[in-house]
Amino acid sequence: MKLGQLAIAATVALTAGAAWAQENTKIVYASYLNPLHITNPVLTEFFENVKEDSNGTIDYEMHVGGSLLSGRDIPGGVRDGLADAGYFVGAYVPSEMPVDTYLGEFSLLNDKPLVMTGVLNELVLFNCPDCEQEYRDFNTRPLATYALTPYVYHCREELKTIDDFKGKRVRGIAAYAELARALGATPINVSPDEAYEALDRGILDCALHSVAAQKARSYGEAAKFVILDPLGGFFGASTMNMRIEKWNSLTPDQRKAVTGNLAEMVTGAIFNYLKEDEDVIDEYTKTGTKFYHADPEFAEFVSSFAQEYQDEAVAKGEEKGIAHPQEIADEISRLREKWTKLLEENGTDRETYQRLLDEEIFSKIETDAEY
Repeated sequence: MKLGQLAIAATVALTAGAAWAQENTKIVYASYLNPLHITNPVLTEFFENVKEDSNGTIDYEMHVGGSLLSGRDIPGGVRDGLADAGYFVGAYVPSEMPVDTYLGEFSLLNDKPLVMTGVLNELVLFNCPDCEQEYRDFNTRPLATYALTPYVYHCREELKTIDDFKGKRVRGIAAYAELARALGATPINVSPDEAYEALDRGILDCALHSVAAQKARSYGEAAKFVILDPLGGFFGASTMNMRIEKWNSLTPDQRKAVTGNLAEMVTGAIFNYLKEDEDVIDEYTKTGTKFYHADPEFAEFVSSFAQEYQDEAVAKGEEKGIAHPQEIADEISRLREKWTKLLEENGTDRETYQRLLDEEIFSKIETDAEY
């Protein structure tokens, strides 16, 4: 080979090598979830699948248990580059994420988490300009979320009637703070993991979370009385959100490796919750936790409160300066009807649900252009 040809070949090789090096990247992910939380294995599997589907060009570094950023600090930390992606809960920073907090006001409607997970993802990703702008203000591209299984009260003592709640200190965020007040209790805004210590020290009388929190968040060590009457499920567990610069730095194929695994991740998370609730009741009954239903008047009170609260939620949204609170409420209702019908017609088995999430939502995320 002549000298000129060697030089050209070397230049091509160096250019190709540089391009390959530029495509290799690492996603630093921050979550406040307890290291034992059932969602963590799903997230690990997600990142491993992304790594495989990107031909090894996307690696990851996952920080859980608030080891990098607390629940309150994750949105700002992703915005500022302390992490590339993270698990957002707007209710922990309500003044900074008022729209996401407003969505939480509709948690009491979440009586069917498979339906509401579809609703929440489709709403935030495609049908809520106010939501999109709020994430953009955090320099963040939202990618996936899920609606939790129904919340219940985990209490330090047995409470059965509405009167039993009077004066009690109860974990309450968004709509659940108003429910606590309506019951005569005092709402306390703490994160799910902070709630365990608050229970243990007597700062809280009742924590609020799914049945699985007896194990996943260690509530069973401090709260041995679980009221099984459902309170709806929290409507704001935004699992995967990525800093815009990081998303834009990915190639179209790398973005597809991310979006192509979102449906499986979300399905895994919500189905884990459903199964874990069942398993935890069996396991923790044997260790002394009492799972029971309160007096009928309690369930009736919660149901009536949920129905009456929606108009109040819209009014609160207006007071807090949400640009289009009624439009968001109407879209939630429309999407709720859509996803209820979809699941009735297609079924709710795991494979079908994952397919519907991908077809209706995640396959439609734009990957060819920057965000």
